[in-house]
Amino acid sequence: MRLLADSAKVTGAKKACLVGINYRNTRAELRGCINDVNNMQKVLVEQYGFKVEDILMINEDQDKSKWPYKKVILGGMEWLYKGAKPGDLLVFHYSGHGSQFQADKKTMPSDVICPLECVGDEPWPGSVIMDTEIHQKLYDPLPLGCKSVCLFDCCHSATVANLGETMVVKEGPLTAAAKDALVKRCQAQKDAVQTQVRFYQEVNQGKLDLKKHSQDELVKLFEKHSFPKKTGSGDDGSGYSYLLNQKIVAFCTESVQKVEALLAEKEEDLKHAQSLKVGDGAKIYIGNLEQDLEDDYEKHQKKKTLTSREIRIRYLPQPKMEEPSREVKPLTAGLKGPLKTEKYKDHQLWVFSGCQDDQTSADAHVEGIYQGAFTWALLKALKEDSWKESYRNLLIQLKANLEMGRYRQVPALSTTHELYLDYGFCGKMKSDGCVIEGITA
Repeated sequence: MRLLADSAKVTGAKKACLVGINYRNTRAELRGCINDVNNMQKVLVEQYGFKVEDILMINEDQDKSKWPYKKVILGGMEWLYKGAKPGDLLVFHYSGHGSQFQADKKTMPSDVICPLECVGDEPWPGSVIMDTEIHQKLYDPLPLGCKSVCLFDCCHSATVANLGETMVVKEGPLTAAAKDALVKRCQAQKDAVQTQVRFYQEVNQGKLDLKKHSQDELVKLFEKHSFPKKTGSGDDGSGYSYLLNQKIVAFCTESVQKVEALLAEKEEDLKHAQSLKVGDGAKIYIGNLEQDLEDDYEKHQKKKTLTSREIRIRYLPQPKMEEPSREVKPLTAGLKGPLKTEKYKDHQLWVFSGCQDDQTSADAHVEGIYQGAFTWALLKALKEDSWKESYRNLLIQLKANLEMGRYRQVPALSTTHELYLDYGFCGKMKSDGCVIEGITA
């Protein structure tokens, strides 16, 4: 394992290109993207040994020559890789709008990121950066032995990498708060059914005589038998509307047996919830996500769900589709080619995506400032692990943080070899209480 640990170390230069676009004073304005890259710059300098002069900031707070237009972003990518050599560490971070582009309705959509000019009248795809271009600028030039970490906090970004191995944490590990909430919910459901069973049983056994009683007398009878009161919508103020509204058919033998069976199910659900262990239960996919999505493209057209909280969506819709021009390459030539070759084998490349291809990334107000939910969750996970964590564990904790914040987006991490999931983020992770560069020796 010593050879693997050595190969995971960062021994050379460290450079970063951080792009944040708020699209100020446009119909597509966001609020947290520049904060994202400012926060990332601070972390890279203070925790991972980057120098400020080796970090290129591209955003609307810079001199206008560094505003995030397409030409400037592509130039930043070229600057990042210029002179790259084995042992170096390169970081690219994009926070802004993401979208998808279809050359025509017969092809699978291509992931794109949205420079500043694409919110105006500039036509697509010329004003956006296609995932094929991202490949050409960020993945193709990567020398063997040089490490590159790319982060895309934008919508529809899961397959922006199109690499051979993608890890998706569909559900984060069970937290103490989540278990407590689950147990309480199961207990409440069981108690409700148990009350219903007792009511039916006592009526059928003659213990609770409902004949020839006024409603006031029935309420007093229920109180005498200590039935719980339930207030809320539909209640008449007595707390017993749920019992007073029972129909005669509910008291027949078959109905009683049905509700008794339901009670048994609820008791089992409660036992199962109580038996769950905090930290268990993460649902993880590892595979060729791009290929799987292509195979299932016709079958899966999922609906997008938005929340009513103070959240803006980092998604910019494609303008009205027109007939493709001759300059538009068929997607089969751009996206799928790299997937079917050994092109990126042994290249140490990690690409984080803020959400799945059919999802949106949130631009939200978190912990007192506007920022991307994905970037916030990532930096929070790193901080909680003392800035030393493997890529695999980092993604799991990142997803748990998103769930804690009630964000539904599902992040992804693509790389070229499953082994690289166990390398340390930016070359640092913990092992048996000791901090090492790379992975466990």
